[in-house]
Amino acid sequence: MKRSKYVQLSLAASVAMAISGCGPTEKTYAVQKKYNFQSVQQCADEKLPVDVCSDAYMTALAEHRRIAPVYDNQADCDADFVADWCQQDSAGKFVPRLGGFELTADGQVTQSQVDAARAQLPASEANNGGSGFSTGSLLTGLLIGNMLSNNRNSYYSEPVYRYRDDRGSYGSSTLSQRISKGTTFTRSNQAKYGSGYSTASTRSTSKPISVASSTSRGGFGSKASARSGWGGGSSS
Repeated sequence: MKRSKYVQLSLAASVAMAISGCGPTEKTYAVQKKYNFQSVQQCADEKLPVDVCSDAYMTALAEHRRIAPVYDNQADCDADFVADWCQQDSAGKFVPRLGGFELTADGQVTQSQVDAARAQLPASEANNGGSGFSTGSLLTGLLIGNMLSNNRNSYYSEPVYRYRDDRGSYGSSTLSQRISKGTTFTRSNQAKYGSGYSTASTRSTSKPISVASSTSRGGFGSKASARSGWGGGSSS
């Protein structure tokens, strides 16, 4: 008798699960946005999680040490970047200083998450855009901040460098972006004595960073660190 009762309960639970699985699927939106920050504080001011900003900086710094062009003299380094922007390392070579980091947030959000984020907006913003949202809106910033805080998605980080273009204007860009536009860094030691630079060689060799892994690292993910800027920028 007890066995029969348990079987009936099990069947009832299975039917309930089957019925719940037949409901309409909630609408989702793809969210991707690139940020270019000069400091951890600037990143935090955009309402992104402080631990994400800190870890993105540390990742960019590690990549800077791995892929930054190295030159035998300052003139060659300055020619590819900005005058007096390069500094000498412990080996007597010259490398560009780290000028910031590019953080790319990439993931998906549900309609309920959009509605919850819209509820946090001022009245003047909350009624704009219907059920969706625009890429540059305050709503998008809230969604990305919440998305990363909940450890649901991944983000990428790359080092950014200052440079002067052909028209003499100043700009900031990753190495891969400059290479894709035709820059070869032929004066660098990597180009002279190695295989040269390519977009693939300047990409991170690690997997995309997840927020879950970044929050487990100690040391840099503090509010005190977020207040600091780049300082002199390490070249080692």
